[in-house]
Amino acid sequence: MDYLDFIASITERGQIKTFIESDAGVQQQEGKLYSVFAAWWQLHAPDLGELPKTKKVMELRGEFLHSFVDSLEPVGLLDRFKVAGVVASWWEEVKYELRTLSESDFGGLVDSWVDTIRDALEQDDETQKNQTKFDPLNHKLVLRLMPDYLEEIADAEARIAELEQLKVAFEGGEEAQEGEASDEEAEAVNFAKELETRLKTLKGSIKEPKKEIKDLKKNSPLLNAAKIAELEATVEPMEAEIAEIEKQLEPYKEIKKQLNEAKGILRTLKKEVEKRLSAKRAALTDEDCQGLVLAIFKDGLIAELERYVSAHRQQVILTVENWWDKYRVTLQDIEGQRDAARQQLSEFLSGLGYA
Repeated sequence: MDYLDFIASITERGQIKTFIESDAGVQQQEGKLYSVFAAWWQLHAPDLGELPKTKKVMELRGEFLHSFVDSLEPVGLLDRFKVAGVVASWWEEVKYELRTLSESDFGGLVDSWVDTIRDALEQDDETQKNQTKFDPLNHKLVLRLMPDYLEEIADAEARIAELEQLKVAFEGGEEAQEGEASDEEAEAVNFAKELETRLKTLKGSIKEPKKEIKDLKKNSPLLNAAKIAELEATVEPMEAEIAEIEKQLEPYKEIKKQLNEAKGILRTLKKEVEKRLSAKRAALTDEDCQGLVLAIFKDGLIAELERYVSAHRQQVILTVENWWDKYRVTLQDIEGQRDAARQQLSEFLSGLGYA
């Protein structure tokens, strides 16, 4: 009987996932599946494009289901039930949109998406709390139609994240800026707050002495020269410390200023989504709408296929990892460990005079 063993390059369980995912055979088989899908889509997408004319939604479902299984099952990566599950899951997701498409046209479906996004934008916070959270910026129409706008949003959010990190680093003091302070330490000691508190205290402390100096200089400065000198000697070091603290806080103030500006930019951008979306929709021709809708439907079907492929790959990984857990230690290894233990026990007994 033949036995199999793990290749020598795999020395620990954690390597199995990377090995399988990067295996040329695995990648080739998955690539073949997607190539067959691309050919299937090119052949059957026109039937979807004719739906506003044919109105045959359920007939199209049956055609898609059978042809999809007949095309992709022979690849051998997913069994017949999983291949059918890809189309069934995707259809369940888009069935109402397909009905809208059959009752109107591609432009009508795009308009319905725009209305959905607009309704979500008009909801107040209380209404959104009582409903499932829906982010209009994640709607498939926005993702497909407005990538440049979403990139602006992402850039603005990245800038805010960068400035917030700078703010936290300053607040944590030198250790946080050098990456040595823990989150708990940075939160417990706020360097910026300490400086601001000290600055406020100093400014409060010199307020009365400075007023007194001003009054003394105004009324008989020569007679009050000694008192003025005494007060100034008290005030001057505090003013020097104030100047030093203000200098230390300048970068922090600039960071907060830029952070407020960045947040303002993001708020403005998010308020423009409806305006920009309406402008994009107005520029679409009927042909553009058809191409856009078909591309979105294709994206959804690919995403569903990828989900099934990923689940299949994960199952393979788990299976091999289970083999590792069960069979990594061979019978020969176990017998060798047993014989070594027996020999060691024999030596112990001999040393004690029992053998």
